Amino acid sequence: MLTVSRSRPFARLLPLALPLVFTLAACTRTGGRVAKTPEPAMQPVLQAPIQVAPPPSAPAASDTARSDWQRLDYDTDRVMGVGSERAIRELLASRQPQRRVIVAVVDGGVDTAHTRLTGSLWKNPREIAGNGKDDDGNGVIDDVFGWNALTTTDGTPVRYDTFELTRLYAACRNQPAGALTEKPKAAECDALGSAYRAKAKEVKSTLLQVENIDGILRSVNGMLGTALKGAPVTRAAVTALRPTSADVEEAKGMWLRLDADGLDAAEIAGAREAYDSQARYGLDTLFNPRSAQRVVGTRDVTGPDATHGTHVAGIIGALRGDGAAMQGIAPNVEIMAVRAVPDGDERDPDVARAIRYAVDNGAQIVNMSFGKGYSPAKASVDSAVRYAESKGVLLVHAAGNDGENNDETPSYPTPALNGGARAANWIEVGASSWKPLASLPAEFSNYGREQVDLFAPGVDILSTVPGGGLKRESGTSMAAPVVSGVAALLMAYFPELTAMQVREIVLESVRKLPDLDVRRPGDGSRVKFATLSRTGGVIDAYAAVQLALRRVAPRP
Repeated sequence: MLTVSRSRPFARLLPLALPLVFTLAACTRTGGRVAKTPEPAMQPVLQAPIQVAPPPSAPAASDTARSDWQRLDYDTDRVMGVGSERAIRELLASRQPQRRVIVAVVDGGVDTAHTRLTGSLWKNPREIAGNGKDDDGNGVIDDVFGWNALTTTDGTPVRYDTFELTRLYAACRNQPAGALTEKPKAAECDALGSAYRAKAKEVKSTLLQVENIDGILRSVNGMLGTALKGAPVTRAAVTALRPTSADVEEAKGMWLRLDADGLDAAEIAGAREAYDSQARYGLDTLFNPRSAQRVVGTRDVTGPDATHGTHVAGIIGALRGDGAAMQGIAPNVEIMAVRAVPDGDERDPDVARAIRYAVDNGAQIVNMSFGKGYSPAKASVDSAVRYAESKGVLLVHAAGNDGENNDETPSYPTPALNGGARAANWIEVGASSWKPLASLPAEFSNYGREQVDLFAPGVDILSTVPGGGLKRESGTSMAAPVVSGVAALLMAYFPELTAMQVREIVLESVRKLPDLDVRRPGDGSRVKFATLSRTGGVIDAYAAVQLALRRVAPRP
């Protein structure tokens, strides 16, 4: 799912914001509910190019992440990045990449026109663009940059879909949303009904709170804009403002507290849109955008909203070598775009088909920055995972953003296969932060001593968004492509290594912090960082390259 809950979990910030809402509501002229945003048009989301952080050469404020922090090195930069730039600069200076590595981004779409991505896009060598033929015989016409599995029978892209929970609950009640889902047993239906009602209550309550905060923040911004005599409402301007009334004093205090928690107008607008779509489509037991007929799919890998997938793709393989603040981790990488994740929960057959498409078309790594709480057709996904393993393809998956223990509450798809086996070609990734080490695991990240392999940078990551822009995003969705990028870096410089060997090197070379006490995601209790994953560490590209150099015979 590619909604707020799969990037930055807005609901976790509401307890921080609500007291401020009630405090300020009494002294603002407008408040309460705001009219709902109209449904977005079915077209790619465009965003003007922006630069939201200082370049690497500029000093960053102590409360602001550097634009390139995920690529920095803890030993030299004192930031818990992966050290990929240092590895390239110091360990690989006398070497050149030996091959192009294809990374499939199974997601909601990728903007193939983004200038920082165009040079890194996979191009199907067996397909002739624009001739209206399936040249390579894979069943898809003109799939030059990849494949869009999310279409109707007439080729119209599908944007919205329901939650998997909704589909299961609807199947119990013989409603349209569950038409393609096998009906659960009666005992299961009782539990699903309770879970569905709880989910509906959560979504609708959160949406109302977001709308209230949105309305009040609009009022606060208006009040501060007036006090600033029309100057932009920025952190620096608000901090320097000397209020002349109690109302402006209240507005200043609330704005700064919301800003400190990352709740700016853009964040709230995004959350409002996401929760509105969850309420409108995700919970609708009568909504079914899919057909029982087999859908071939199309070549349109961008789709109606490619924001999430474009961000993921940039982390892995955005343009390098031009000195820009935002660059991808891996050189010599090609991004294969596979659109299989809607705004809503992805369907198991689509995930399985996406993995198989990527494998059959030459991907060495498949990045999967999505997840959900139910998997009724898990067997089909497991079969695709085993197929990828048989072909030597590495799968990298985001652990999820619910602050939960994946050992107890799975986020599907999982490395634990039916029958008890664990996928040998899988890396499950939690999100780490640039902040002080006590906050190393991101507060939203899922974790699990048995099911999560390692942590990787996933907070305030600057990357590409549709329309040529850049934006910061947080989530395990951002941490997974960091790992995919490091794996691609190893594969590019050490083509002798198999996917399983790369996985082994990545896991063995993590930066371990056995004595570090941290706040556990979710409940904030104090635990050892080593207890939150199988390796107990954070991915370390520098150490991984060192290990690869020791294991690979020197070239003549």
